[in-house]
Amino acid sequence: MILTLIRAIQNWRTNPSHLYVVLVNHNISYYACGFLFSVTNVFTSLLLKYCYHTMFYNFQFIILAILATRMHLHLWQTDRHLHGSSTLASIPMSEMPSVNSTV
Repeated sequence: MILTLIRAIQNWRTNPSHLYVVLVNHNISYYACGFLFSVTNVFTSLLLKYCYHTMFYNFQFIILAILATRMHLHLWQTDRHLHGSSTLASIPMSEMPSVNSTV
């Protein structure tokens, strides 16, 4: 994991693309939180009761899902900013064709 981090930082310095910066920053925080929670889960499984281990495992799952969603949202906003779009594309549901299935 450390070697991957070193390689990502080296590439980041040579490729100052805004998209690459967003990916590296979010992935570093994602993997750091994942590593921290994994170490916490190992120690809670060794030292505490099962219910605490389950609580930290569920908390890890929720936090990592939030971080991944946050990264996707930031990438989407970055893409919209780069293309100069500030309005949402609205597609009314009435224009979508309906599928009639015969049973």
